[in-house]
Amino acid sequence: MQRPLLSLTSGRLPRARLLSTFAAAALLAMAGCGGGGGSSAGTSSGGTEQPTGNTGGSSSGGTTTAPALTLGNDSFLFAPDASTTRASLDSVGGGTALFARWDPNNPQTALKPGMKVMFFGAGQGCAFGTEGPLTALTDSALSSVASLTGMSATATAGMHWTPSGAATGCADSAQTQAGTSSVFVNAAASAGGVAMLTTSGVQADGTTPFLGPYGAAGQDGNGANTGILGTFVNFRQVWSASDPVQPWTGTASARLRSVQSVGSVQTNAGAGETTQAKQQMMATFLNLACVNEVKANGKPCQIQYLLNTSIVRSGVSDWSTVAWFQNGGLSFDPAQGSIPVIDGPIKAAGSQTVDQETGLSLFTSQGQATQHGTFANQAFDVTISFDQLLNVVRMVTAKANGVSVASVTDAQLAAEWGSGWQNRSQWILLSADVGQEVYNPNNTRRVEIGGGFRQLFAGTQP
Repeated sequence: MQRPLLSLTSGRLPRARLLSTFAAAALLAMAGCGGGGGSSAGTSSGGTEQPTGNTGGSSSGGTTTAPALTLGNDSFLFAPDASTTRASLDSVGGGTALFARWDPNNPQTALKPGMKVMFFGAGQGCAFGTEGPLTALTDSALSSVASLTGMSATATAGMHWTPSGAATGCADSAQTQAGTSSVFVNAAASAGGVAMLTTSGVQADGTTPFLGPYGAAGQDGNGANTGILGTFVNFRQVWSASDPVQPWTGTASARLRSVQSVGSVQTNAGAGETTQAKQQMMATFLNLACVNEVKANGKPCQIQYLLNTSIVRSGVSDWSTVAWFQNGGLSFDPAQGSIPVIDGPIKAAGSQTVDQETGLSLFTSQGQATQHGTFANQAFDVTISFDQLLNVVRMVTAKANGVSVASVTDAQLAAEWGSGWQNRSQWILLSADVGQEVYNPNNTRRVEIGGGFRQLFAGTQP
């Protein structure tokens, strides 16, 4: 059974594909102009680096140690430290300028390579479709965000942001409004990281944040992502470079790893209501042959992995009893250009997450399992073998042709993905992200998640 995006009838909450909804719909338009420029998004030096953070293999700890990170042209690593400055953020991932906005809607700016701090939600007093700026936090707000996220804020000069109502499309009454969801980067040797607060509803002082969950019209005017507010830190790669990040070269697997924390979480819900807060790591992979050969036919040419690192839901205390959470799934969303999205829980180290419908393997954990409360510096670490990637390629093709996975032919695969569908070098990293989302359809009660990440790695594992 395909998992619905916006239906609660299956017991599932809408999974906010806020970032991908925007990015995927614009990819084909950007493909013709190369998707931006800049240098290779890989790290500047090769070799390996021992992962930081807890590398235990279960949600209660453990002793399993994952392989060292493989750094080089086929990997991306973001790990703020004492050398990180506001200026250095401009060139992360081959970019030329940090992008920081709420509800971005211009692909010519938002889809350029580099680091992006983005918030998705509805601005109070702002017209539908408004894109707005971010502004700096006050000292008191910065202190509050540090407390709620559990992240240190000792070296954040010029590196903290919150949504502002000073935008064309916002009423005069909104021009001076700001907050309260926030992001900051802390540049410290032992406590470097990125803090993220995603909050909605009435706060402790009786006010409601300027940027709140989408209302009945949703993100697209047709109800998509109603009730959802999201915070994302995204790293878009230079996929058009002569040497892009190619995770599956040789016999390697792709690897996605983050060291994350959740310092606080609230899912206050009234009678008969359901609310949810979640944190996730994401990676999107693009097939270059597909872009060159069949994008004009409306093919998505990319696959996104949305992996839940933490999920808390009102009324749920034992996630082992939640049937839809036990396995992964493939879904398509018309609001995001019908991009295929794989999502699901991360299991304990050594365990695979499989597709609910087909039973095919999707990815393998070599770190912590999905959490359901607060935690500090836990390493979530998954690999995607090339065979697991091709499982998804075949699943997508089967859906497109209305046949079983076992019945998919090579001709159908080439029509859907281009001639390079099984060529390891044609699959490249398009973007890597850490995101937080809350689902709060009422927005009168406080629903929030405060956390962050110490490092994010997306690349190859030999």
